[in-house]
Amino acid sequence: MTVNIEATEADTLAQPLDVIALFRTMVTARAINDLLKTRKTQGRFPFYIGCAGHEGMAAVVAALQENDWLALYYRDLAAWLQRTGDVYGPLREAYSRSTGPMCSGRNMPSHYSSRSHRILPGVSEVGGLAPFAGGVGFSLKQHASKDLIMCSTGDGGSATNDFSVLLRQSAVHQLPVLMVIEDNNWAITTPSVVQYAGSLVEWAKGAGVYAEEVDGTDIMATYEASKRFMARIRSGQGPVLMHLRLGLLDPHSSSTDIKSYRKKEEIALTTETKDPVKNFGRWLVANGHLQEGDPERMRKEIRSELDRVEREVLQEPEPDGSRVMQHVVAVPEWHENIPRGAKRPLTMLGAINEALVELADRDPNFFVYGQDVGSPKGGVFGATANLVQKYPERAISSPLNEQLIVGLVAGAGMADGKARCAEIQFVDYHQSSTQTVRLAARTSYQSFGDWYVPMIIRTKSGSGGGGPISSSTAGGGAFGHSNAGEQWFTNIPGMITICPATPFDAKGLLLQAARSQSPVTFLERGRLYRSEPPKDAEGNIIPQMAEYWSVPEGYYTLPIGKARRIRIGEGPVSVAIVAWGSMTLEACTAAANIVKQEGGAIEVVDLRTLMPFDEATVAAAVKEANRVVVVTEESDLTSYGRHVHSWIVQNCFYDLDGSPTFISAVAAPAAPYNAPEEVAFYPTAKTIEERIADLLVE
Repeated sequence: MTVNIEATEADTLAQPLDVIALFRTMVTARAINDLLKTRKTQGRFPFYIGCAGHEGMAAVVAALQENDWLALYYRDLAAWLQRTGDVYGPLREAYSRSTGPMCSGRNMPSHYSSRSHRILPGVSEVGGLAPFAGGVGFSLKQHASKDLIMCSTGDGGSATNDFSVLLRQSAVHQLPVLMVIEDNNWAITTPSVVQYAGSLVEWAKGAGVYAEEVDGTDIMATYEASKRFMARIRSGQGPVLMHLRLGLLDPHSSSTDIKSYRKKEEIALTTETKDPVKNFGRWLVANGHLQEGDPERMRKEIRSELDRVEREVLQEPEPDGSRVMQHVVAVPEWHENIPRGAKRPLTMLGAINEALVELADRDPNFFVYGQDVGSPKGGVFGATANLVQKYPERAISSPLNEQLIVGLVAGAGMADGKARCAEIQFVDYHQSSTQTVRLAARTSYQSFGDWYVPMIIRTKSGSGGGGPISSSTAGGGAFGHSNAGEQWFTNIPGMITICPATPFDAKGLLLQAARSQSPVTFLERGRLYRSEPPKDAEGNIIPQMAEYWSVPEGYYTLPIGKARRIRIGEGPVSVAIVAWGSMTLEACTAAANIVKQEGGAIEVVDLRTLMPFDEATVAAAVKEANRVVVVTEESDLTSYGRHVHSWIVQNCFYDLDGSPTFISAVAAPAAPYNAPEEVAFYPTAKTIEERIADLLVE
């Protein structure tokens, strides 16, 4: 629990600030810092980054309440101690012990994290936690909580896109967030004047956030300002930015030589005037709280205690290499459920609309967040139209910033453990959020299962809108609207990626995705939003697929990670086609045309889930057919489709009668706007038919 609790009413059980306990916390932080700095120099572990000069953050946390959230900077050892009282944790993580409370020895030291203490998992990417902190703040406001979140970073962190996202999240939605810029004047070896121009306080005020500059070397001033800011936030007056002026007493990290970039005179002046531990010790003595010599006696007592703690920690187990694949991804367990609702024809767009309303029906805090999703139309494609009509307050239009969108949804999911939905209009535009996406997917692994980031990222992907590519309607999406997108998500460890081909699958898989504790990317092919079932060359609907355009009312789920085998024709299977999304329809059309001409059977394996994909089903289909085609809407570069193709070669080689065929879009940027080039860009049923004909004569 938080060591120091600010006073409230005189007749409550809350205690006033215990200045001696606060000082002891700061001295403990400095003693741990000095001990670990020495041990790094002795070669006991490979890296350490210090807190000396930043111990005043203990005063900021002392002003918080126990249930408030923290997103800590890597110099916030004193804040960690103030919240947790855990002196073992920093040593356990420095020595990479499996008992480490922050990441069980998986991450570098000083990455503070604890779900039980509401400390978001620290990351090396400076400022990287900021968008998640905004999401936690959004969730707190949504739940009408009186709690708040404090997010801290350095002056270098204030220059990051991540922190700008938090500032905008907080201002636009008036979130209960205290942003602390711990400005020690150095971002590694670069002075803070390079990080921002003018005044951070004026910058924040211009963005709509109240801000003040505070002397972080004056502990009582820091504490009193923090109390005042938190009272302002809790009263509903919106977020606050505190520009905390500090001094850095050590080099940036154990990998940096302080004398190589800082002048001797500046180092000496900083040490003399900006040491918060010494300054507070002098204040305590001057005000009669301590006697001369007490600070040094306290330091020696603490150091002796740390020597004992260190001996204990060194006896604790190190991680075992056998656990290296633990907590990578959490695929939700599926329990078979038979849809009970009446079936009726529905487009994929209609199925997605229904799924989002079902989720809102079941969870009063579920929301969809993204550009234009709260408009009467329900976004540019109308995917949230039903949600807007039934629950308008839960289809929330966002600023035009994909990192802001993803971060808010991810943080909200971390706060209450339930997936919320981010909508990215076009998958091409997600790339401004790639760091936040990657961090969300990594969180469970990095924290050794202490944290999860449940989240759904829905996004239109692939070519155009309307019917299948082989139809007469070209998409006209052009560059920035037409990338397939799977190559950007399937190579992120910890990310689940889904790409449905039918309305039935879209609804069932989206409902199941909301049960996942790992983040899910849900790729919605634009050409499938309003498409009909695939047809053969004579215009006949392929019966094996028609049923999946008949969607049950109500709630049902489908298993993530399970492919579907679709057999077209009779007799032995001559070829297996592995596909997903719109290419599943093209593959079925090609299969139906060939079977009608040649007889026999062709099997289409619709992956549905791209990562982790159903290896057992793919292997079984290859073993039965002995010939295989992999077809993808991606360009023929390093792609997800190439991964599936190479997996088949590596794992199914002795079941093959010939080399697997690979079909993709052309190796060019996706995609030309004019219809002739766009149609030539992507594979079609005709492309697949031609390649299968070649394969069958090999």
